[in-house]
Amino acid sequence: MTNIAGQAMALANTWIRILMIGAALAALLGLTGAASRSEAAAPERPVAGKTVHFPDGYWSGLPETGPDKKVRQCVLVAKRSRGAAGEGIETVLSLIVGRGSGLALAISDNKMPPERILDDQAEVVVGDRAFPATAFTVRAGTLAVHPGDAAGVLSALEKATTLRLHSDGAGVDTGAMSLDLPGEALNWLKQCGKQFDIALDRPTDPKAGDVPAPRPRSPEIAPAQSTAAGPPGIEDKQKISGWDASELRSGDGKIAVCFIRQHYRVGSGAGAHVIGTFLMVSRVKGLTMMLKDSSLNLPEGQPLEASLAIDKKPFAAFSSHMLGGDEIGIFPQHGLALADALGDGAPVTFDAPKIEKLEFPVPGGVLPWLRACARRSGIGFEPDEMKQ
Repeated sequence: MTNIAGQAMALANTWIRILMIGAALAALLGLTGAASRSEAAAPERPVAGKTVHFPDGYWSGLPETGPDKKVRQCVLVAKRSRGAAGEGIETVLSLIVGRGSGLALAISDNKMPPERILDDQAEVVVGDRAFPATAFTVRAGTLAVHPGDAAGVLSALEKATTLRLHSDGAGVDTGAMSLDLPGEALNWLKQCGKQFDIALDRPTDPKAGDVPAPRPRSPEIAPAQSTAAGPPGIEDKQKISGWDASELRSGDGKIAVCFIRQHYRVGSGAGAHVIGTFLMVSRVKGLTMMLKDSSLNLPEGQPLEASLAIDKKPFAAFSSHMLGGDEIGIFPQHGLALADALGDGAPVTFDAPKIEKLEFPVPGGVLPWLRACARRSGIGFEPDEMKQ
């Protein structure tokens, strides 16, 4: 039995984002209204667990502690209205300096997409300055955005009057939200981060894992020249939870496949071989999976009778056959069912007669990245999804 879970299971938690926004909102939401009626107070030194109010702009701040009683994040919260098309959705805007991702800007309301999302091509627009960012789901109803240039965003917030958070991968565009951010509130946030030694530009909680580096939005059409490595776009890789993620393009230069994969070397000496695990969303087939084992040499196109278990639960609604001598294609009857089974990370077992059992983890973040890539590229997890 080939068991590569032990080599890669450490990656399974890289999607954990330690943003305790839920607790912060519970502590602050009921207080922002009261802040508007209080007298303006002189800036005070942040105190762990103590709420401070900033009347101008209706902001409240809290250095929030974790189970170890140490400050995990500094949070500024205010109620705002969002909606690029003037929808006027009431939301809660949070500015956070936390150990889970450094500086993050978040919105919380019941109009957020329900799926887990990881969009490395999001954007923060402060006034008239745009910053590439990574957007990710924190919990139900909350989307957080981490800018690549955290210090630049903080500096821009000093003079800006509006803030826009934009993620095509999440299907969210706040439009230009009014900031009304008092200088004393922003200074409090900066001081809080420094006082409790929280980095702006990266996670400092060892359980949080890395936040993928933000990228500028991919052009709708780009040069489509194949390389020795494969289709156009395959050599442009982004690390997502330790996997290599790429946007593959068709002959017309448009993104046709969202492609994410990982390779593992198993064994040593003459018995060493390479295992590859691949997930992809294409316009033709929706969400599919591919496995590669360099020790195999079977006829291309040969069907395989096999079983598939995801998180130790049987997944029967699929077919499989050899795509090449050492590559196995797994085709679910419904891509959305496969996505639901994988959730935001799960161990997978593929077992077929005469083939060594393959066991591997799909870490958290992989499906959220695929979902975001597919949405911003107009590709469905079901082949006919976009035609309905």
